[in-house]
Amino acid sequence: MIRPPVEALGDPGRVVATVLGCRPDEVAPRVVVTPFVPLSSFRRHVEDVTADLNPRFFFQGFTAVFQGEPVTVVHTGVGPSRIGDCLAALALTPARKALFVGAVGGLADPLELGDWFLPEAVADGEGYTRYVREGFRRVVDGAHPFAVRVPDDLRRFLKERDERVHTGRVFTVGPVSFESEENLRFLKARGYDALEMELSAFYAACQALGLDGAALTYVSDLPLRSPLWTEKTPAETEALRTAWRAAPRLALEWICSSVGG
Repeated sequence: MIRPPVEALGDPGRVVATVLGCRPDEVAPRVVVTPFVPLSSFRRHVEDVTADLNPRFFFQGFTAVFQGEPVTVVHTGVGPSRIGDCLAALALTPARKALFVGAVGGLADPLELGDWFLPEAVADGEGYTRYVREGFRRVVDGAHPFAVRVPDDLRRFLKERDERVHTGRVFTVGPVSFESEENLRFLKARGYDALEMELSAFYAACQALGLDGAALTYVSDLPLRSPLWTEKTPAETEALRTAWRAAPRLALEWICSSVGG
């Protein structure tokens, strides 16, 4: 495992100020990172904001208090390198526990819209150029799945609140434009239960940087049955709305109550 040379970039205070827009000590030991969930969806649940993270070009967020515990929330933007760079900067702060909050496209038959999904293995399919130069199947067959830990307390936490909780293998896909039915069926045939766009980078960065990482995702689409851009039924719309609204509070509740944060 190669650790990113983040300490060699320069003064940690300057790096963190540039990338996160705050002092290192203004980041909490527990951090939630999300590629697309709005910060306002988290902010409405917190009791007090102690620091705003608002750099000009990088990662917006805030540090606040939730149920008596400090927590930092960072909006990274979509894409694996965004997640990796954000975690590298966080490694220069007191951050020690990181929770990814996002969504997956479900391939496995039991998955339904709005279900919770906890990855137990992820594979690296990052990189648009690889798909153009090598082709989808070669990228998939050249991916290297690696096991990740599903925290037992996170699994129990969700099942106490919602019975639709699944675990499985995730493929971090590069471009959405290659998600044809033929390619998705190939991915499913290779044993993947879901796909998304950041998790391989998230877990690889956590392992390389010594961060305790976990992921909370919901099923946002079923690309072989109900792709992201197709019109949803009222029942599908309600299932997605319920998960979207619940995810920020569930994330805050779990990470602020979990042991070892």
